[in-house]
Amino acid sequence: MDGANGVDPARIHAVAVGLEAYPRHPGWSLAGASADALRFARWLRKGGVPGENIELLLAPVEGSLPELDAQADAADVTWRQVASRDQLMDAFTGGLDGRTGDALYVFWGSHGFLDHGDRRLLLCPDASLNDKRCIDATDLREHLARADLPGFSRQLFFFDACATFLEHLHQPAGPAVARFPRAPRREQEQFVLHAAARGQVAENDAERRAGVFSHVVNDWLEGHAVDLRPDLVRLVEHVKGRFAKLHAAGGPLQTPTSLYVRALDGSEEMLTPPAPRRAVAPGSLDQVALALRNTLTDAEHRRRCVDHVVAGCGVAGSLPRDSDETFAEVLLTVPRAMAALTEVVFPKDRGAADTFLSLARSQGAPGLLSPGEHVVLSALADGATPLPSVSVTAAAVRMATPMGGAWLPPTEGESYESCSAGQFMAAVHHLEERLGGLSVQHGGTPLVPAVVRFTEHMAAAAPPVLRAGLREWGDRVAERLGVRAGGLHERRADADAWAAALDRSARPPRVLVQLDVDSASAGGGGVGVAGGGGEIEGVATRNGAACPDLYTCAIWVDTGTGELVRSAGEHSAPLTPSQVVSRIERAIHELHPLVGGEPMVEVLLQPDALHLPVETWDGADPFDPVPNVLGVERATVVRSAPLASPDGERRRRAQLRHRWAGRAGGKVVYLDDRHAEGRAAYGALKADSEASRVVVRAGTKARANLVQLALHLGYPVVLWDRRATEAVPPPHFDPLGPGDSAERLPGRVRDYRARVCDDPEAHPVRPALLFEDEDRPLPPVLSLTELSESREVSS
Repeated sequence: MDGANGVDPARIHAVAVGLEAYPRHPGWSLAGASADALRFARWLRKGGVPGENIELLLAPVEGSLPELDAQADAADVTWRQVASRDQLMDAFTGGLDGRTGDALYVFWGSHGFLDHGDRRLLLCPDASLNDKRCIDATDLREHLARADLPGFSRQLFFFDACATFLEHLHQPAGPAVARFPRAPRREQEQFVLHAAARGQVAENDAERRAGVFSHVVNDWLEGHAVDLRPDLVRLVEHVKGRFAKLHAAGGPLQTPTSLYVRALDGSEEMLTPPAPRRAVAPGSLDQVALALRNTLTDAEHRRRCVDHVVAGCGVAGSLPRDSDETFAEVLLTVPRAMAALTEVVFPKDRGAADTFLSLARSQGAPGLLSPGEHVVLSALADGATPLPSVSVTAAAVRMATPMGGAWLPPTEGESYESCSAGQFMAAVHHLEERLGGLSVQHGGTPLVPAVVRFTEHMAAAAPPVLRAGLREWGDRVAERLGVRAGGLHERRADADAWAAALDRSARPPRVLVQLDVDSASAGGGGVGVAGGGGEIEGVATRNGAACPDLYTCAIWVDTGTGELVRSAGEHSAPLTPSQVVSRIERAIHELHPLVGGEPMVEVLLQPDALHLPVETWDGADPFDPVPNVLGVERATVVRSAPLASPDGERRRRAQLRHRWAGRAGGKVVYLDDRHAEGRAAYGALKADSEASRVVVRAGTKARANLVQLALHLGYPVVLWDRRATEAVPPPHFDPLGPGDSAERLPGRVRDYRARVCDDPEAHPVRPALLFEDEDRPLPPVLSLTELSESREVSS
C-alpha cells in the first residue's frame, strides 16, 4: 500500500473515536481526545467525504458539549455520544452493515496499555480500576477484515493510546477484554500507525488540549493530503522524525510504531525499500535456526518477534512465521535484524537473548544497534545544538577504541567547529563494527561496546539536554546487550573524568576545612553544640565522654580547578565551634566573587573523630537574631584524613577510587544493629564490589564502629543519623534519596536539614554525611596535631 491514491471521496467511510470522560474513574479524564477525533473528521469532510459516511463517537468531559457542538456545526459533521464498551463495539459489528466503499478510516484516541501477551488494549468509557473494560486493537482490525463486510479493501488505522505495560499500573484488577465475533476473513490491506512503541506513554499536551501524536498526524494530513491522497511513506517519515526531534529537545521518548500492510495470509510489507543482504554460510543458518526452535517455542511470542523484525528492518514480502531457516537467513543477512530480535526477546528471556547475541558475535550478523536505537541516536544528533567540536569528537573516538588507531570523522570544517550530525553518525557507523570483547572477571559478560563508549564520552562533553538523551540511550542499549551495569557506570565515570580534564573549570568549587581537636581541651567538658532553629542534639558524646569544644583548623579554597589555595588569614587555635563556622563563612565570602555559585564545605576529620556533629554548629554571634547553622546554610560533608597506617590508607584509596567510579549505579548497602555482631558488617560491605554507598541504620551503640568500618573499606558515601539511639526502620532515610544521584546528595541533605528546622517533629532524621570524592585532592598538610594512635577498625 503506497498510499490511499485515486479514491473517490464518496466511497470513503470512517469511524472516529475520541474518549475523554471515564465517569467511573474521573482521574482518567483525557482532555482533548474528542477534539482530536473531531479534527480528523473535519479533514475528511474538507476532502469531500459525505457527512453520513463518518461515524463520530465521542465521550466528552463535562462542560465541553457547547464547544464541541459549535465545532461540529462548523465542520458540518454530526457526532454521537458513547458511554460504554457495548456502544463502541456495536458501531463496528453492526454500524457498518449495509455500507460499502473503497477505503475505511479508523481513528481512535483513548487510554490504552499492553497486557501480558503484549496485546494493545483500548480502555472504554465505562472502565474503572476494578473493571478495566477494553477492546483489543488487533482483534478490532481482524474483525474489520471479515468476509461479510463488502468493499473496504483498504483500511487505515490511527491509534493514539499508551502502550505501557499492564504490570506498571500497580492495580489489583486485570483487563476485562471483550472479543469481537469470529467470522471468515477475506483479503484486504491494512495500514496501521500506533502512537507509541511497547512500554511507552502516548503523551498528551495539556496546554494544547490534544494528544501529541494526534496533533502531529492531523497537522500533516491537513497540510499534505487535502485531496485525501496521503503518501503513507512520507507520513511515516514525518511522524517518526517529529517525535525523534521532540525527544532530542528534551521531551519524553515516544516512538510511533512502524507502518506495515497486513494481507489475508498474515504477511507484512514495509513501506521502505528492503536493505541489501549478504551471503551466509549454510552452517551458520543451521545454528541460528536451531536457536530459534529451542527458544521461540511460544507461538504468540514468536509472532511478536517476527513482526518486530519485519517492521523495523524493512523486510519486503512474506516472512513465514513457521520457517526457522527463512527467519535465520533474515537475521544473518539483513542489517540490524538480529539486534531487533533481541529487543523483543531480552525482557522475556535474558538467556535466549544472550544466545542470539553470542550468535550475532560469532557469525558476524550485520549491525550492532537495532533500527529503533539507530533512529533515536540519529534524531538526538540532528536535534542537538550544538554537538561537541570535531576535535572533541575525534578524541572521543580514540577514547572508545584506544587500541584501534587514529580515525577521524569526515571533516566539514575546522577542528574547533561543532561536529555535524553526519560526522557524529559516521563515527557511530565506524564504531558499530567493533563489538568489543568479553569480561574474564565477570564470567564472559559483554564489555561495553565501542559505540556506547563513544556516546558516553560525547555525552560527558555535550550540553545538558543532549547529555541526558545520550545517557538514557546508552542505558537502554547496554541493558539489551547484557552489559554488566557496573561496567557501564565505570565507563561513564571515565568519560566524566575525561570531559572534566578537557574543561577543568567544570569542577564544583569547594571550601575544605581541616579540623582537629585542640589537645588542651581533648578531655574537656561539655560542648555547646546548638542545632539552630530546631535541630538541637544536646550534648554530643563519644564512648560516654563529652566531646571537646576547642579546635584547631586550617582552611583551603578550590575555585573548581582542582587546585587548593590556602585561605587568607593564618591558622589560629584554639577555636570554638562558632568561631570555626565564622572562618568558614569568611572563606566562602572570599571565594564567591571567583565562582559566583555556592561551594561545598568539606570538613576533613581524623578517622576516629567522625562523631563530631560539625554540620550542627551555629556560627551566629550571641546577639545575632539570625542563626547560621553550617549544615543548613551550606552543603556540608565530612571527609577522612589519611589513616595512620600507610598500607591501610593505600588499600582504602584503591577501593575508594573503584567504588567512586561506580557511583552512578545507585547501589546502597544498609547496615543495622544486627551487623554489629561478628563479621556480619564486613561481609555485607564486601559482598557487592559495585556498591558505593552505605546507609547506617544502627543506634548509638553500634553506629560508630559501622561508620568507621565503611570508611576503612573505601566507601565514598556514608549516611547516618546522629540522633538515633536505637535502630531505625528501612524508610527512615527515604526522604534523603540515598539511592539517587550521588553528586546531588549533599544538596538534598542540606535541604532536609532546613526542613528539620522548620518542623522537627515531621522530619525525624538528623543526617550526617561522609562524602569522599577521590577526584578532589586533599590539602598538602595532613595533620595539624600529632596523629592519634588510632588503629584500623577490625572486621
